[in-house]
Amino acid sequence: MMNKKIENFFREDINFLNEYKILDSKGMIKLDAMENPFDLGANFKISNLSSGLVNLNRYPDANSKNLRNQLQKKYNLNSQKDVIIGNGSDELIQLICLAFLKIENTVLCPSPSFSMYKSISKVIGLNFEEVLLKEDFSLDINLMLNKIDEFDPAIIFLAYPNNPTGNLWSKEDIISIIKKSNGVVVIDEAYGDFSGSSFIESLNNYENLLIMKTFSKIGLAGIRLGYLFGDKCIIENINKLRLPFNINSLSQKISELAIENNHHLEIQINEICELRNKLLKNMKEINEIRVFESKTNFVLFKVLSRTADDIFQSLLSDKILIKNMTNAAGLKNCLRVTVGSENENKLFIQSLKNAIK
Repeated sequence: MMNKKIENFFREDINFLNEYKILDSKGMIKLDAMENPFDLGANFKISNLSSGLVNLNRYPDANSKNLRNQLQKKYNLNSQKDVIIGNGSDELIQLICLAFLKIENTVLCPSPSFSMYKSISKVIGLNFEEVLLKEDFSLDINLMLNKIDEFDPAIIFLAYPNNPTGNLWSKEDIISIIKKSNGVVVIDEAYGDFSGSSFIESLNNYENLLIMKTFSKIGLAGIRLGYLFGDKCIIENINKLRLPFNINSLSQKISELAIENNHHLEIQINEICELRNKLLKNMKEINEIRVFESKTNFVLFKVLSRTADDIFQSLLSDKILIKNMTNAAGLKNCLRVTVGSENENKLFIQSLKNAIK
């Protein structure tokens, strides 16, 4: 039992918040977190970084200057745009929300979408409004535009492609949202490398457009590094809330190497896309599930003859861990599986078939 005096100092809503829990994946075929299933090779080994390339006895570059310069060059940013580096996209979402923290401000987001948009907004104290997607997971653009009129949101988060549904929304619809909004529109391209589509070329056209990307999905989830592009003045304000030394030296150096060795990552991305297409084909042959098209490194599917809980537990008993999405809005009896290696995908398909029998 907590000391009552200490308990009284906690924020009033603390008992209504839940810890973000991660299931223990030790000994499992891990297909729950959209990670790259392949080893990245010798260039990314920490043992090669600690002898001269990184001085671990010194604090890291507080502004990640070299990495920021590389990203600005890679994406051909003009002088009116800038980039901020975050400890994963989660920190960037948090910084954006903190920067626009006013009692009257609202965050608007389609639903279902990435859960951290809502979690972080509500923890920080922003109003949060959701707009349900259509049955096929496309944007209800008329409703979105009406909600923009109604709430005048300070922030709109749009995952492109969307997580957890895996689909791309109409570019024309998204442009209409950007034009309609008085606040910032954050396009989260965490899975953009698997889709062949991006808004990066639109960045120079809209002052209120922010584009967020990450190294996590393409193979570097362990370094926790994301980056956010946008208008220089907006980025400067967001950066005022960033903690110093938020990106450690190893993460900075590995990210720099990743940009220098981009061809190696592109080969793996192409291979993952091929594996995804094969996985989609094999899953569609199972009559007892509905499989949704994907432009990401994961596949969402709906169980038709059993419950998602039953299938999840059956796969778990075979040491295969995927994500149970059944409690998310609009995703009753849905599960999400990450594209694994060819052998991992084969084992998943066999286990799924056995579970549905």
